[in-house]
Amino acid sequence: MDSFKLKQIFQKYLEAKSTPGEEKSVDEWYRKTDTKPPVSLSGQTEQDIQDEIWWKIAPELRNDQVLLPQLQRRPDYTWMKVAASVLLVITGGILWYKNNQPLPKKVIAYSNISTAAGERKVVILSDGSSLTLNSASAICIATDFSSKRKVQIIDGEVYFDVKHDTKKPFIIQSGIMTTQVLGTSFNIRAYRELSKFSVGVTSGKVGVMIPNQPTTMLIKGKQLVFNKRKNRITLAALDHHLLDWQKGSLILNDASFEEMAVLVRKNFNISVSTTNQQIAKQHFTATLSTAMTAGQAVEVIAAIHKKSIKKRRDTIEIY
Repeated sequence: MDSFKLKQIFQKYLEAKSTPGEEKSVDEWYRKTDTKPPVSLSGQTEQDIQDEIWWKIAPELRNDQVLLPQLQRRPDYTWMKVAASVLLVITGGILWYKNNQPLPKKVIAYSNISTAAGERKVVILSDGSSLTLNSASAICIATDFSSKRKVQIIDGEVYFDVKHDTKKPFIIQSGIMTTQVLGTSFNIRAYRELSKFSVGVTSGKVGVMIPNQPTTMLIKGKQLVFNKRKNRITLAALDHHLLDWQKGSLILNDASFEEMAVLVRKNFNISVSTTNQQIAKQHFTATLSTAMTAGQAVEVIAAIHKKSIKKRRDTIEIY
């Protein structure tokens, strides 16, 4: 039955003009709905719904022109029907409202962990996995690993030793790059100031996903380098010396001036600059102990590449 026909029957019922068959149908409908269990909502929510529904149906009932005359002739009977009809509409509205509310989303809590310049930290997760944070790194970890094994690298470099779990993949988000594993060990360098992110695998298999790039599967001994500026992926053999930061060494392997300056600042808390454009375009190779002072570290770099330095309070210039 369409809504217009149903509205006509209710209107005739309220005006006491319905046929015996129509009146019996409406009464029977009301008796059936009366057996349904009540809807449990907060008092304020239910009142808001009732007010909204009432203001929508009140004009349709033509209260001033129809109900008042009928109440004069059959006050008790008509009011019972009016109340029953309004209650039926309101109850239906509340049921519809309740059934069509979206299910509440489960909120996942996260914890932040970071290291200062020159500091390194090992974190053991509830699933038995371990994370080693390099200097000046920051990560965000899902507090409840029983529901979701997820880590976000906000900035820095992290070595992962992930416990195997086929049912719950371990997911690492670092910028636009997503790394997913079931159980393996690998290193991710994702300093925000560097133009290149890298993933190097020391055991097992790792999947790396980057928007608009094919998914890359890395096996032991392989490394992926993603150039953010050029949006380009390069695959190569893993240079294990680059992981010596866990032993207290900073390895510069043909690093650009920009990369060298960032890594020196992250490890020694000092800025390195140059006004010489030739030096700014040069690449640097060196092995530095993180136990050195900032001045000693830059002196080694300058000596290897036959450059001079000028020391200031928080900056060292190479020329």
